[in-house]
Amino acid sequence: MTKFFKLSAAALLALGLAACSASAPAEEKPAEETAAEETKEETAEDVQGLYTITNKTGEKMTELYLYETGSADKGENYAEKGLEDGASVTVDKGTFSAKDAEGIAYTVEFKTESGYASAAFDHLHVETASMNILPEADVESAATPWEWAH
Repeated sequence: MTKFFKLSAAALLALGLAACSASAPAEEKPAEETAAEETKEETAEDVQGLYTITNKTGEKMTELYLYETGSADKGENYAEKGLEDGASVTVDKGTFSAKDAEGIAYTVEFKTESGYASAAFDHLHVETASMNILPEADVESAATPWEWAH
């Protein structure tokens, strides 16, 4: 008799577990709601290429370029009218999906009135970043003329 009760209890337990694991038919969402959710997911992964570059060289900058690495065309000179010491320029390269942004790199180059110029910094990724361009004297003790601002 005890065997009967144990078997009955085991059978009821198995039925209970099977009932809990059975899924109810999925409700279909309206197409507009599904599209809105997908847009939210895509937007959450977007990356903006927004760079604020500050001249801290101690002199006027006459050339400043930020262009896609590997391009023969440097594009716009962001210091064409002269970028005074302490002044900043913000360059907006646009917004990209995270996937597309992975394959993009930018190069930054500059030159000042006295001829102080940088070797091209060609590993700038798509991101929102602030960077300072340091005086030539500081570069002698540093690895690069760039300092990432906080």
